[in-house]
Amino acid sequence: METRHLVLAGRLAAIIGILAMRGRLRAIPWAAHDFLWLYPTLRRNCAWHGEVLTHFETQERAVWLTIDDGPDGTTSDILDVLARHSAKASFFGIGRKIAANPSLCARILAEGHTLENHTQSHPAGWWWIMPRPFVRREIENGFETILTATGQPPRYFRSPVGMNNPSVHPVASKLGLRVTGWSAEGCDGCPAAPTAVATRIMRAIFPGAIILMHEDRGSRHAVVTLSRILEKLNEAGYRTVIPPENALR
Repeated sequence: METRHLVLAGRLAAIIGILAMRGRLRAIPWAAHDFLWLYPTLRRNCAWHGEVLTHFETQERAVWLTIDDGPDGTTSDILDVLARHSAKASFFGIGRKIAANPSLCARILAEGHTLENHTQSHPAGWWWIMPRPFVRREIENGFETILTATGQPPRYFRSPVGMNNPSVHPVASKLGLRVTGWSAEGCDGCPAAPTAVATRIMRAIFPGAIILMHEDRGSRHAVVTLSRILEKLNEAGYRTVIPPENALR
């Protein structure tokens, strides 16, 4: 039985316990139910609610570079850096930014990168608790925005902050999207020197790792950080690739 089915069965048993028990004993199934709902939602990249891609199969020193939250003011410079290093990346874009920057989206695809779904408006603060109709709207609108802007549907979806509530997988699955996490991050969303971010990422690198990076609203910080990471990857003999779908697990 898959983990998600076990979780659903556990939540159902907890609900039955809540209805059947009286007094203080009801606190036990309540706690069990809340744990089975909250833990896999709040723990980033947790696969209890369904598959979350965190690495891919490869016999080479290759990694998948993913860049969230664009296209933005730094996208053009980021593309220049990728071109200088002959590196490929997947941009997990926000729908409203994609709609506002069609030329950047066209350049992303023209240069051999991919554009993937990171919701329409990136409601990070309340995504974990969003009801299914709102989750559906965010994922579907992000999907349609990418399709309209590029003529190509996305293949992957990443939740804001990597938190996948119980509604994410059913909605993503209907659109043919695979929920994607990561295995190496440098916490580049927090103030830190580019070299420090690159060092954190390199500590978690292995063949088939998925790297998480972010664009940062027009600052040069993301560009310098990306340069450091690509330099260190090159020194370690790694290259960045877009992995074939059958290699992802």
